[in-house]
Amino acid sequence: MSRYAMAAMLVLLAPQVEANDRFEESVPVESGGTLFIDLDAGRIEIEAHGEDEVEVEAYATGWGQRSMRFRLWSDGPDAHLEGDLEGFFWGGLRVRVGVRIPEVYSVEVETGGGAIELKEIGGRVKARTSGGSIELDEAAGPAELQTSGGSISVDELQGDLLAKTSGGPIRVSKVNGEVEVFTSGGPIQLDEVPGPVRARTSGGPISARFTSSPEGYLQTSGGSIEVEFPEGAGFDLDAVTSGGRVRLEEEIAIRGNISRGRVKGAVNGGGEVLTLRTSGGNIRLEAR
Repeated sequence: MSRYAMAAMLVLLAPQVEANDRFEESVPVESGGTLFIDLDAGRIEIEAHGEDEVEVEAYATGWGQRSMRFRLWSDGPDAHLEGDLEGFFWGGLRVRVGVRIPEVYSVEVETGGGAIELKEIGGRVKARTSGGSIELDEAAGPAELQTSGGSISVDELQGDLLAKTSGGPIRVSKVNGEVEVFTSGGPIQLDEVPGPVRARTSGGPISARFTSSPEGYLQTSGGSIEVEFPEGAGFDLDAVTSGGRVRLEEEIAIRGNISRGRVKGAVNGGGEVLTLRTSGGNIRLEAR
């Protein structure tokens, strides 16, 4: 018997399983607590609702879905969700977890592989995945986000942000706090940030739009840097490019040393320091 015929026979003889396994449970908690999630694998979606309880609805589909075991329990104001892979499982396993939490609640979540989506979180956020994107839409903060491979997107955070990815773009909008973002490969886009900001990418452009006097350190090993700031904002600029030129719009008043590849001086009387570095690209500053 050929190996192809043998494979077909094994598929026919394998026990048939349901299309999906569902886990649905809820536990009472207190507002102001924290939800701790630890999954061996799975996509996670978390959002707030108006109840003092944590609700979980999880699905495992594909061959070996019965290898995924979920457990949910409460501990005073806090809640814990675990998802473990037990024994042998077939390839193609897909796990999706939906969670609803109180309006004022914090989240600490980790998954061994899968995207993480968080919406309207009324507390601090800590999220980590070994492979997948992270999206955060409205949170009280602070927030700490990390993925080993995927994009990071943040919109409307009332607190400090730390975001790291080993490969993917980072987009941040409307963060009312300090911003630190790092990617090993991808562009960085920062919109409506007050500063200070620290942003670094090993390959890609950086754009930053400040809502107040700019402050921080922006660095890319291969790409352009563009900065916008309110007209009349004062700061000390230190901008250097090894493979391009530094361009300042005509309305920007600066005193200092100005050359093609470096500008160092006080803008609008000076202030906090904004440092810009690129090894391959132009640097442009614009007042709006």
